[in-house]
Amino acid sequence: MGVCTNLAKCLLIFTGACYLVSAGVLSYIGIWVFSTYDHFDEIADSSLTLLPASIILAGSVFMCIVGILACIAAFKNHKVLLAVFFSLILLVFIGEVAAGVLGYVYRSKVNGVLNDNLNDAINDYNLSSYKEQIDYMQQEFHCCGVHNATDWADSASWKTNHTGLVPESCCKPTHGNDTCVPEITSKDIYHEGCLDKLNSEFRKNLVYIATAAVILALIQLMALLSTCILVCRTREERNYQTLNETGGSGLRV
Repeated sequence: MGVCTNLAKCLLIFTGACYLVSAGVLSYIGIWVFSTYDHFDEIADSSLTLLPASIILAGSVFMCIVGILACIAAFKNHKVLLAVFFSLILLVFIGEVAAGVLGYVYRSKVNGVLNDNLNDAINDYNLSSYKEQIDYMQQEFHCCGVHNATDWADSASWKTNHTGLVPESCCKPTHGNDTCVPEITSKDIYHEGCLDKLNSEFRKNLVYIATAAVILALIQLMALLSTCILVCRTREERNYQTLNETGGSGLRV
């Protein structure tokens, strides 16, 4: 067995180990993105992060299977296992590239989609699902309204009975006996809008997803190369053995 074959085997085993570790990391990233989005599922379009995150989670399941198969194929040096491994890893590679492309494409569209979603949510603030998530967002990101606190003065569902006021979730933390006066002009509330902060949060998620996809794509390219080397070497060794057997039998009388 040549040095090239041994090197390819070691690289394939290393790739399999990387796949198992990466599957765990990707699962964590995907679950983290889903848990982050859970607080904004009514006010933000799911295409912002859930579609790429779903592909990442599906890829992590494949990678766990592929990682185990890579180690077995490397030890057994079996042509069929190597072919199955090559096919699976190619599917995962295509999925990760798709996730990376989606992450890059949606990165530039996040601001416009969020702006429309947040304006719709503020206009329908009296609906319980919107109210809960808008309040959570304003308290979590220390913001008020879409662009600033004055957006509440234009909210169709809010301004009717709350002229000049903002929701209490816009209030800054109070100390002691201090109380918050939730008026648009009050110093007790946050005046910075939530759009930029929420946009930054979703863009950060997409950056994590795209970075993970690029790193895994590099690992997958190494695995594809190693598999091709092993398949070619296995075929050469079998052809060489066949020639030896044929040559040996030809010398017999």
